[in-house]
Amino acid sequence: MRILAIDTSTAAASAAVMEDGRLLCEFIINDGKKHSEKLINIMNIALESSGMEVQSMDAFACSIGPGSFTGLRIGAAAIKAMGQAMNKPVIAVPTLDALAYNIFPHRGLICPMLDAQRNMVYGALYRSDGNKLTKLEDYRAIDIDKLIERLEDFGEEIVLLGDAIPIFGEKLKTALPNSVETSPGTLYPRASSVAALAEELYKAGETLNYNDLELYYIRKSQAEVEFDKKQRIEVVPMTCEDIKAVYDVECLSFDTPWSLESFTSEVNENNMAKYMVAKIDDEIVGYGGMWIVLDEGHITNIAVHPEHRGKKIGDALVRAIMKEAVENNVKRMTLEVRPSNWAALNLYKKFGFKESGIRRGYYEDTGEDALIMWAEL
Repeated sequence: MRILAIDTSTAAASAAVMEDGRLLCEFIINDGKKHSEKLINIMNIALESSGMEVQSMDAFACSIGPGSFTGLRIGAAAIKAMGQAMNKPVIAVPTLDALAYNIFPHRGLICPMLDAQRNMVYGALYRSDGNKLTKLEDYRAIDIDKLIERLEDFGEEIVLLGDAIPIFGEKLKTALPNSVETSPGTLYPRASSVAALAEELYKAGETLNYNDLELYYIRKSQAEVEFDKKQRIEVVPMTCEDIKAVYDVECLSFDTPWSLESFTSEVNENNMAKYMVAKIDDEIVGYGGMWIVLDEGHITNIAVHPEHRGKKIGDALVRAIMKEAVENNVKRMTLEVRPSNWAALNLYKKFGFKESGIRRGYYEDTGEDALIMWAEL
């Protein structure tokens, strides 16, 4: 199989072509984030140097963050365009995974970190046994001093890499005598690492339709912070007065919606049910709910009004539902989701849900299977 992969998450931009696990070409340029001007040329150079045509690629891959907000958007737009034009799958690779992979199969602890400004870094922690790279902690934006405190807990060698090293290198060396910095060639995420990880994801069936590719920022950009101030999302318990508006959202979201009577019964008669609505300026723009049975919570549905999608309303609803679950002594949560609903899958995975089984022919309207997902609280 052939993959064209790119990385635009930092000041460096790169493109690589990989065929059946063999790197054919990688081109890297680091000249100050001029990705919008040079990315297409970089990809063309990688393809031409490999003797390949873009039409011969089986998939297209990019790093999805964390990293530069603008750079990531440019890269994702290019990959989406090629996936759409060629009718080929796209593959999303977390940036910190790709960065850690730069020195794989080094054995031991690996801590990739990217500059997040304001004395912060995007970081994660991995362990490699020479055969497998395992993520020990989730991706996070963290103050560099707090990260140092965390790394001090490990009494073993830790390899540090990423574009945050030139900024915090001296502080890290002083505080972490067991730390080792890698060579300049590994400081930035590389398209070749993105391609290698993308090939593994492709073989595991974890590909996306171009329209389902989403970026992973960890924290919001300043523009998004200002936007949220103007459109504050409020999540509150659902009441009888909300039912008609919730039903409208349901009908706009699903081909086979629940009935108005079902929502009325859920709110008025089902003691196990907990439903929340999301509001912007007192307008109901989404809803979500769960049933609580003993110490388990079962998410029944999450829906967002089509005109308000892309505003992180789904995130706010899932977060509120999981908070409500914890307050009701729920220990773990489950749900069913269509395998074709990549937007929902990515949302649930973001909050720690993992696939654990399949219900065959679960959805009566299409006969589609349902993926069963669980999350420990």
